[in-house]
Amino acid sequence: MVRGWFVATTLPTTPVTRHVPAALSPPLVTADPAYARGVIETTDGLVPLVDRWVEGWALSRGAARRRDGDAWQVDVAAATRAVERIVAQPTPAELTRLVDETPAPDVWLSVIGPLDDVARETLARLDAVTHAERMMTAPVSATLLPADVTLDGDDDDQVVHVRVEVDGVVAARGQAAVVGEHVVFDRIATEPDFRRRGLGSRVMAGLEHGAAARGATTGLLFASVDGRRLYESLGWREVAELGTWRGRGVPG
Repeated sequence: MVRGWFVATTLPTTPVTRHVPAALSPPLVTADPAYARGVIETTDGLVPLVDRWVEGWALSRGAARRRDGDAWQVDVAAATRAVERIVAQPTPAELTRLVDETPAPDVWLSVIGPLDDVARETLARLDAVTHAERMMTAPVSATLLPADVTLDGDDDDQVVHVRVEVDGVVAARGQAAVVGEHVVFDRIATEPDFRRRGLGSRVMAGLEHGAAARGATTGLLFASVDGRRLYESLGWREVAELGTWRGRGVPG
């Protein structure tokens, strides 16, 4: 899941950042102890990284964002949801407030970081969307643009778009938003007939090329289970777990 998270694209999304299953996922599982050994170990380190990811993701999607307490509210305006609130390691009181203000299925709440029993009990008032996504990061450096990758847009655009064509057909694509020294990878997708050919790796290489040319040095994304296999093979490292929930009422 770059929170795919659930990308609005005509291409099926595998691997993809922010991918939503058709049915609700199983209950949230206990946090993997390996996350305690991740590169981000404290709230002070995780919160600014999430802030930067939200900035880039909203820029990539052309969505408005604003502060809502300790959370960010993004006006996604997608088929799956109208609004998504994103928060890193909230206090019990803040999490209770956010759950109270998640009334309907088109309002989503994403929580980054491990959850204790109190947090899980609070979130049980909502319906789970996914518990399997992870925030990941990797260094970005200047790379050669693969010969079969097309980089769209002007050099001064903050959002980089790349595509791979096979026999005149767009077989894979992706985009990434550059915010300062960070770049948020988003909407990485491959057409079903062209999967397992390494096209996802070439899309990522093309995006890294374009992002480095714009001054980015650190990549960020939210990845699904399938997406993590690709990103780990490219040297990306998991930073924190991510769970997403939605309201149970009637959409407004």
